[in-house]
Amino acid sequence: MKWLKRLAYLLAGLYLLVAALLYFKQEALIFHPRVRSADHRYGDHAEEWIPLADGTRLHALHLRGGGRGVILYLHGNKGDNGRSLYQTRALRDFGYDLYLVDYRGYGKSEGTTSTSAHLTTDLQAVYDRLAEAYGEAQLLLLGYSLGSGPASYLAANNNPRATVLVAPYTSLEDMKNQFLWMFPDFLLKYDVDNAARLAQAAGPVYVVHGTDDELIPLAMGRRLAGLRENIHLIELAGTGHRGAILHRQVPYLIKQLTAE
Repeated sequence: MKWLKRLAYLLAGLYLLVAALLYFKQEALIFHPRVRSADHRYGDHAEEWIPLADGTRLHALHLRGGGRGVILYLHGNKGDNGRSLYQTRALRDFGYDLYLVDYRGYGKSEGTTSTSAHLTTDLQAVYDRLAEAYGEAQLLLLGYSLGSGPASYLAANNNPRATVLVAPYTSLEDMKNQFLWMFPDFLLKYDVDNAARLAQAAGPVYVVHGTDDELIPLAMGRRLAGLRENIHLIELAGTGHRGAILHRQVPYLIKQLTAE
């Protein structure tokens, strides 16, 4: 029987070790930034810096497309603004400007993402900047994957023209439980609950989700769409996670929303 006790102690020790690693190293699991040097250039696109309350600055690209309004694009957990340029290349001919911003630690943005506030209040500062320049009635939110979190937060706390969420999750807690259900939720430091936030969003919300999403299941998109009558679901048949943001339905929808 001693070997059973030893095995139990060993398994308990391994469990606690993995739990500790998940807590202290979770940023490495969630965020996969591409860091750029200060002298890196993204072609000839205008670059801007958004100062935050703690002195950190976020880096943004401001693509002019007519000035009738602006699309604020909030990207996923990989890459930087260079990746965003590729993902949004079909959104530049609708008379709206395009604003691409990197989270802390991504691209040329300063600092590191380490708290929920870095995915909420940081982006509120960006939103306020654009709302002052364009007016909320001409500000459209587009959040992809991880970016659906800050987009949902902004939709719940402001009045944008519309919010488009591509491949969104219900919450980061639900995402953890997709793969690591055996570990307690309190280990997750990031309180990003899209379902709770969208339940408070007054403006129109469009959820665009691939039926073959291998990372964030379609069931999450359907759950979000069922929260309120102002949330509309567009399913992309045969489309996976990465393909969703590049699907022709996204620019088609954006064109309709910017033409109204």
